[in-house]
Amino acid sequence: MVVRLLTAAVLALGVGAAIAPQAVHAAPPPGVSDGAAGDSAVAACYEGRIPNSSRYDGNISVHVYGSACTTRWGRLVWDDNNNCCVPVWVKVERQVNGSYGWLPTHTKTKKVLFGDFGNHNTATVPWVQYSNQRFRACWGVGTSEPSTWNCGPFVN
Repeated sequence: MVVRLLTAAVLALGVGAAIAPQAVHAAPPPGVSDGAAGDSAVAACYEGRIPNSSRYDGNISVHVYGSACTTRWGRLVWDDNNNCCVPVWVKVERQVNGSYGWLPTHTKTKKVLFGDFGNHNTATVPWVQYSNQRFRACWGVGTSEPSTWNCGPFVN
């Protein structure tokens, strides 16, 4: 196989063209899904907003964002004054499924003061390829970190 590829490359260089073998992508190990719990396997290397990760509540929404195959973060979009004078929090949560079920391994939060409308991102949490993991973005209100959160659906 290698000899054939080298021969093809030498012949192609002789006529001024290059031949490159097609990339081979590794499949996930057996029994591991890139999808959310219960979903069939789907590609999870997203750049930008992760599909089906959003929660909309009036003038507030939260979303999970990703940077290719390395990190995830939560984004709060606060459009208007619907919670006068109280800070709004955004959280991203990473959970891993192990022998004790789904457990949070990483959580990042950010407090957004009243009147600071717009887009606000949390710090990032890791995304590990072929890991049995899930993420969600949440929002809450309070002067200190909320004990009750309004969360979007889990996604990979």
